[in-house]
Amino acid sequence: MARDPPLHETSQGREVRIAHTESSVNLGGKELRVLEHVRWLNEHGHHSWLLAPPGTVVWREAECRGIPLVPVRFRGSFNPAAVAALARFVRRHRVDLIDCHSTWDAATAMVMRLFGCRIVRSQHIGKHLRNDVFHRLLWRYGCDRIIAVSEGIASHIVAQGLAGREKIDVVWSCIDLSRFRPDIDGTPVRDMFGIPHGAKLIVQVGMIRPDKGQHHLVHAVDRIVAEVPEAWFLLVGSPTRPEYLEGLKAEIAQVRHGGRIVLAGFRRDVENCLAAADVVVIASEMEGRTQVVPQAFAMRKPVVASAAGGTPEMVEDGQTGFLFPVGDTDRLARAVVRAVSAPAETDRVVEKAYAMALERFGTDVMMQMTLETYRTVLRRSR
Repeated sequence: MARDPPLHETSQGREVRIAHTESSVNLGGKELRVLEHVRWLNEHGHHSWLLAPPGTVVWREAECRGIPLVPVRFRGSFNPAAVAALARFVRRHRVDLIDCHSTWDAATAMVMRLFGCRIVRSQHIGKHLRNDVFHRLLWRYGCDRIIAVSEGIASHIVAQGLAGREKIDVVWSCIDLSRFRPDIDGTPVRDMFGIPHGAKLIVQVGMIRPDKGQHHLVHAVDRIVAEVPEAWFLLVGSPTRPEYLEGLKAEIAQVRHGGRIVLAGFRRDVENCLAAADVVVIASEMEGRTQVVPQAFAMRKPVVASAAGGTPEMVEDGQTGFLFPVGDTDRLARAVVRAVSAPAETDRVVEKAYAMALERFGTDVMMQMTLETYRTVLRRSR
């Protein structure tokens, strides 16, 4: 598990040895981004590992993908056993830099900075950040540089006084353009879930939890069907807690057309689910920078999204997608109907979004930006 990735030559400067830490036990866009980072780095002449609690969902997904894994049981903001495990690994494998992705592992890595290890903190989530004395120290002195996945998150960090803007680099989420393509056939997904081929299928992808806003789409279903009688709905994602799924099922039971709402659960083939869509919805109440938007853009699918977090940095209403105010189910319904019922406008929007995906969201582009952050930190430390 704690094996070295294979050595490669790189023509873009000396190789870097990066330990990615993740204390989250769930599997969503943030965790999938981390796995993609580790994979890309190892395939492009660098050494990278994922350090995470064993047995978690993200750990099992990393195993399935062949990601180099190291077990570290991050518990709370400071755990001596986790510090010791991290220190042993950094020393044994001559790690240049640690990239931390959650608060518990960032607190653990802060100790390593006292002994000369360079630390980058990646912030993926745009929610209100804790601002007590300990967390201010963690942001200001626990890392050499910060990667924010959106301008909105960067501004939020600065507004709370946790770091200056000069310490933050904005690096958008990246996607594999060879995986998310417009030529994928979505028919098998429709057949699997019994969705009629002539249906207008509205798809939402995301972990089932309150802030992802699946309930807003559920509440808009009857209004959408009134205008688009052939509409069906596919919700893709697993719950972070069982009670969230039960609550969503209870809300679906109250909807007149609830029989047209399909709960698909967790799917590794997200691209096939998006291929089946006529419209992709993001109804989040808060969002850092969802990967679903660039994925849908790259597959030439119209996007209807809430104006939450970093989403408006990608989705411009009437230009690259259709925006609605957070939590406004009436405006959500109207935006979906607009996307379905105005094909000329939607086609223009889709093509502009597709061009944006090809130019700005490819993995190589985003990872080169990430590497530049790493090398900036290492140059300054030397």
